[in-house]
Amino acid sequence: MDRHQPGVVLRFQAKKDKGDELFQLVTDLHHTGDPDGPVDWVLSRDASNSDVMWAFEFYRDQDSFDRHYSNPVLDGLHQRVFDLLADEEGLDSSMRVDVHIVSAN
Repeated sequence: MDRHQPGVVLRFQAKKDKGDELFQLVTDLHHTGDPDGPVDWVLSRDASNSDVMWAFEFYRDQDSFDRHYSNPVLDGLHQRVFDLLADEEGLDSSMRVDVHIVSAN
């Protein structure tokens, strides 16, 4: 991992009892062969709610990050993720924050 490498932190709240399906789908999406996809990533399960995923993704450079998130071929795959997310009133089902690495081991 390189200093200033662009990335994203994602929080997803799956529909009730859909956490395992969400984790499997997102894991599979990281193995699609997309040359602009994340080069480093971690999926973490919230210790207090098994239907909550925290994803940390880091990309080779800003150009690959931009291409990945604007690639229309991935829209359908990303929609499958959104379809698994909770949509209950008052429930914050997702969050996305763009980040850059400052330091890493």
